[in-house]
Amino acid sequence: MRAMDTGHFTRLSGDECRHLVRGHSVGRVCWLSAEGLQVLPVTYAVSGERIYFRVSPGSVLGELAGTVRVAFEVDDIDVPTATGWSVLVRGDASSAGADDVRLPAPWAPGRRDLTVVITPLSYSGRAVSADLPRS
Repeated sequence: MRAMDTGHFTRLSGDECRHLVRGHSVGRVCWLSAEGLQVLPVTYAVSGERIYFRVSPGSVLGELAGTVRVAFEVDDIDVPTATGWSVLVRGDASSAGADDVRLPAPWAPGRRDLTVVITPLSYSGRAVSADLPRS
């Protein structure tokens, strides 16, 4: 008889959250725009404590050039094993220079001439695993 696997739902520490965010390059930025709540994916890089990404100034993401309160989410999900984690960063976004930050190329076509930086104010995260392995 096979022993049952037990799942977990665990809160991640701030250091664990920072480590996970540094290990990825695609996240979602969320803010209250002039047209309502927005949640959009971006490719990003971390330098020091700050999160950097490039946007087109004329796009809805261009609104982040002013100081804007944002949430930024990064996650990883493995559907076959029903495991994953999610990190939420709360902070302020604004335009910034990023001369010394190596940013990944955006996935979407077009020019991205404006660099946005998120200065984190807090981190929270969760890791989850189902009670039974999925097949």
